[in-house]
Amino acid sequence: MKLARQVRQFGAGLSGMPPPQVTRGRDGLLMINDGVTRASRVAKLALGVRIWVEVIEDRPGISFEHLPRVRERL
Repeated sequence: MKLARQVRQFGAGLSGMPPPQVTRGRDGLLMINDGVTRASRVAKLALGVRIWVEVIEDRPGISFEHLPRVRERL
């Protein structure tokens, strides 16, 4: 429902969309804390488009390798 609402509101565009908040882990991998639906919408409707994110925390000792990636969940 949330994804459908965002597609209706923003379409494939990024204008007006707040950046997802992420935590940066070991090897520069990012974990999305807030904005998974936004990231999913962009990944689904605007393939290959890079988006700005807001890094809210740096955790260089933690690996996010075991977490699923957005592209794996589409």
